[in-house]
Amino acid sequence: MFERLILCATHDRLIAGRWRFGRLRGIEIFDNQPQGHLEFTEFLMQHHYIPTYLMVDALEEDFHLEVLPHTSGRSRKELLQRKLNQVYRNTTLKAAQFLNRERDKRRDDRFLFVALNNTESLQPWLDVLVAQQVPLAGVYSLPMVSQLLLSKLKFKANDILLSEQLSSGLRQSYLHQGRLRISRLVQIPPEAYQKISYFHLVETDKARLYLLSQRLIARDTALRVVVLTPAQDAEQISRNIQQEQGLQCEPIHLAQLAKHQGLPQELVRQWPELVHMQMLARGHRPDNLAPEPLVKTYRMELLRKGLVLSALIVAVLGLLITLLYLAQSLDEVQQLHERAIETRQQEQRYNEIANNFPATPIQGMDLSVAANVHDAIIRQEASPARMMLVLSQVMDQMSNIQLNRLRWVMSDDIGIKDEDNANAATSVTPANAGAVLYQIGFMSGEIRGFNGDYRAALDMVNHFAETLKSNADIQEVTVVQQPVNVSSYSSLQGSTSDERTAQNEKAVFKLKLVLRPEVRP
Repeated sequence: MFERLILCATHDRLIAGRWRFGRLRGIEIFDNQPQGHLEFTEFLMQHHYIPTYLMVDALEEDFHLEVLPHTSGRSRKELLQRKLNQVYRNTTLKAAQFLNRERDKRRDDRFLFVALNNTESLQPWLDVLVAQQVPLAGVYSLPMVSQLLLSKLKFKANDILLSEQLSSGLRQSYLHQGRLRISRLVQIPPEAYQKISYFHLVETDKARLYLLSQRLIARDTALRVVVLTPAQDAEQISRNIQQEQGLQCEPIHLAQLAKHQGLPQELVRQWPELVHMQMLARGHRPDNLAPEPLVKTYRMELLRKGLVLSALIVAVLGLLITLLYLAQSLDEVQQLHERAIETRQQEQRYNEIANNFPATPIQGMDLSVAANVHDAIIRQEASPARMMLVLSQVMDQMSNIQLNRLRWVMSDDIGIKDEDNANAATSVTPANAGAVLYQIGFMSGEIRGFNGDYRAALDMVNHFAETLKSNADIQEVTVVQQPVNVSSYSSLQGSTSDERTAQNEKAVFKLKLVLRPEVRP
């Protein structure tokens, strides 16, 4: 999972490097011959499970600028794929790199289309990778990796010509505002290594003239040349270019770069491509040129590892939860043991104290029943105070009402009747267990200062009854006896002119009051 297999294919060889935890562990070189292909097959049989990244330093590459309408997401992907298929109909390895967005009204997107036109020298390596079902993550162009290398080294200029002396030849790449526009590879003849400084000077001049002819730069463009070479006289090469061409030139010290990236300096001096391979190994990857069928095995392997990792995470979480529950169970068992010890200690203390108690003739259960009965009696305890309070509140408002007699009864029968010959002013009738007891009052009274006006007496009694009904504590008020006998069978006697007779008559009435039951806790 932490290993990477980085391949660099040139026209005549393949460099294979193994990285683990971002550090180079070893390299193998395979010639682009049948024997080299066989050796590469045996090499992959030992490392076929490692994710593989292939970088190509091709002689024949095509770079094409394209302006497309601004889109995003799936629409952009479909548009780019359709346009790539139109431009490179018979080309398999191709990609589109976003450059920038134009500033005109339409604000179209600018892309650089990159393709490998001739894959004849690359095809044997691809066939071996497919045959061994190696998880190939992608195919990348070396000049596109060089773009990332310049960005990491923080070379900032509008126009840069990067001249890299590699094992395959001299690679010259033009970048505008940090983005690759075009690149070419020139093979270095064996005799040119004796005059490598002059070779750099000539090829730099050719590259500048080519950029002028393609109108990628103007004559007054401040072109900055960056030289990456394993030669000992890198400083001299830069000074010659600056003096002869009048261009600003700066060398990249390959030995310092290799030391900074943790690469063996001797290997980097022999194979400068290791610097670019190190970029891929550490996750700096440009746009992928490989089509979907080539990376299918890698994606399946990635999915498999993702499922394995998910299962491992679930297993670890399950184990952690199990350990947590086990720890809680052990803690609960410990607490239960401690509580059992405390319980036995309390029982022992209780027995010691209970043995010193004096003997009681009544059992504890009988005491409990007596206490419950006492509580029930307390809850049922009541007095006429509430009834008298309600009547006094209303009678204070009606001074003409005179109270002659009040009988207060506690009963579960709301239809109980008054007994005029009852001696007790208060009584409690027996009730069934759990029944609701009502406070019932029978009030006998008369109209004070009655002058014989029975109509006014009737109105006053009815008003008194209605006033009682409006009280929140009263559930029911019934007029049992009106202040006059209204029966049709009674005879009328007396004279209206006899004042003495009218003064001796009384307007007597009787009411029945039922209070609402009190809510007790």
